[in-house]
Amino acid sequence: MRFLFQLFLLFHTVGAADAFDQPIAKQTTGALYPHILHNDVYELNARNVKSIQWIDQSVWIGTSLGVIRYDSQSQSDYEIYDNTNVLLSNGIFNILKDPQGRPWVGTYGGGLSYQDKGVWRNINTPQGLCDAFVYDVEFNKDQTWIATWSGANRVIGDPFERSSWESFTRENTQGGLIDDWVYAIEIAKNGVVWFGTESGVSSYDGQRWKSWNHDNGLSAPLSQVSQDNLGMTDYLQGSHHEQQSEDIPNASNQTYRPNYVVSMRMDERGRLWIGSWGGGLTLLDPETETLRTFTVQDGLPGNYILEIKEGPDNRLWIGTNAGLSRFDGAQFTNFGRTNGLKGDYIFSLEFGDDHSIWIGSHYSVSRFWRHPDGDSFLNLE
Repeated sequence: MRFLFQLFLLFHTVGAADAFDQPIAKQTTGALYPHILHNDVYELNARNVKSIQWIDQSVWIGTSLGVIRYDSQSQSDYEIYDNTNVLLSNGIFNILKDPQGRPWVGTYGGGLSYQDKGVWRNINTPQGLCDAFVYDVEFNKDQTWIATWSGANRVIGDPFERSSWESFTRENTQGGLIDDWVYAIEIAKNGVVWFGTESGVSSYDGQRWKSWNHDNGLSAPLSQVSQDNLGMTDYLQGSHHEQQSEDIPNASNQTYRPNYVVSMRMDERGRLWIGSWGGGLTLLDPETETLRTFTVQDGLPGNYILEIKEGPDNRLWIGTNAGLSRFDGAQFTNFGRTNGLKGDYIFSLEFGDDHSIWIGSHYSVSRFWRHPDGDSFLNLE
């Protein structure tokens, strides 16, 4: 077996609520969750779990050794997709679900793949991709937006027709796209497309481009984060530019890259949350074009923001280099190894329809369960 699963405790529960739309307090705090949590741990022989996606009753897990499709209702029903069968690369950056419920997989060097009625189809540079390294995909009505390491693509129509493709690069937008290394795409309700890149954030409304970087408020200043960042990335050696490392891009033993956007999320109110490499979490209000940054000093457990998602509990969930955080607009409630997390680096996060929470780290996936009251977890204590 290519992957080794070890299953521990199993508890089922229910919960509910809406997307994150809370007002933000002028001052925020942080607190460690006080209990040990009931959880299942699935140990893998793949280094990084970069993406988790719930589709129907299955959990799709993207690792550095391929994709696992795991039936959440059966401990023995799973499939492996890698370069020995259907994918062109084993390194998985992201797994998304399109409006038809089909899984799309962005890979490290193997382009983009999707499954339709049980059949896998691969899309790469001959079809129109800017680059074979696909970091994010977003769907908006008849448009598919793709983030690559050589610019962004927009696809309208059949992806296997070359005429369906359009590319956006720093060169052909005359610098409107702030950098060709695109890591995240978010689409606002008004249709504005936001790009998180290695050099900051750009927005495009179909006619005009705007950009933000550290010079105009993106990420915290070095003086605010330097002490909390000491030693955090020492074990992450190598650089993705020269060596195309499959670890966190741009790590390169650097503890502070304020313009490097690692993650991004548009919340229910239309506010853009931007995760940086060592510069904390930035909130950008598109209406006022104001920015506000949160760091460890504001309650976060870590300043490397690797994942951001809205939870079904009306909270914002944040994966960091020092554990998981849940934000209600006023307090960051933080979860770490003492609560049952397997690792410190939280690369991926997903919420199941059965009200489970799936968390991807190094060599493992953990599943936690919410309490029936909808506002807490099932605890061991």
